[in-house]
Amino acid sequence: MNDSLLYHLNVLLISDTTIVQNTVSDSNTFIKSAPLNFLEISNININPELLVTNTNFDIITYVIILLLGIVGIIWYTLPDRFLTIFSLKSLSRIQREGDSSYKKPGLFFIGLFWTIYIISFSFFSILILYEFYFPKMSNIIDLQIFKIIITSLIGLFIYRFIIIYGAAFIFQTQKLLKQQVIIDRNIQLITGILLLPISLLIIYTTGIFIFYVVIAAILALQGYRIIQIVIIGNSSVVFSAFHIILYLCALEIVPILILLRLINNGVLI
Repeated sequence: MNDSLLYHLNVLLISDTTIVQNTVSDSNTFIKSAPLNFLEISNININPELLVTNTNFDIITYVIILLLGIVGIIWYTLPDRFLTIFSLKSLSRIQREGDSSYKKPGLFFIGLFWTIYIISFSFFSILILYEFYFPKMSNIIDLQIFKIIITSLIGLFIYRFIIIYGAAFIFQTQKLLKQQVIIDRNIQLITGILLLPISLLIIYTTGIFIFYVVIAAILALQGYRIIQIVIIGNSSVVFSAFHIILYLCALEIVPILILLRLINNGVLI
């Protein structure tokens, strides 16, 4: 009975594994199939699939791990500076809550985290291009693409700087300017930090579902930023609803339209 059970178990486990034997008799050829024992199976190769299959994706991995290490060290050694940068509160809300000892993060930390934002956003953009537009791209570390992305980001920063500080200079609203700069900066830096582990996760997983989740999260953060800008503008009697709408169109919609126009004309891609 034990022999019978073992035989049927082997047949059920490996019902589709066969050895093909050809026997020639006169002019007829027939195929005889024999079941294999589980222990006789050999040369089983398990090859995990990566989203980025070219040989240069490890550069992104090393840079992301390095940046995550820097962020972790800053978080551990200077938690006050870290939490100040990544707070979703504007300066006025912090002061209303009685925190008069508001600490400025300093130009070094702001510059460092802006650099991390540019690098992480560039990596994420590269992964989007690789997944949706150029799946057969042989070299994911393309300096030309990085130049385009970084140049676009710097151009966007300069444009936003001119609009924000120009409006504050014209309407003499320096106090509102500080509040908007803080909330705008913090949202962007939070996005940059979140994109580091997410980009690393995308590299080692398959499927595009995670892209949609990340894009939805980024849009949610940007929506929160726009709502905060509206609240800050509405707190002043200088601006009406019409002024706020025009300001948001010039600040948010116009650069997107310009970027899409450049892409359609083949200037960027």
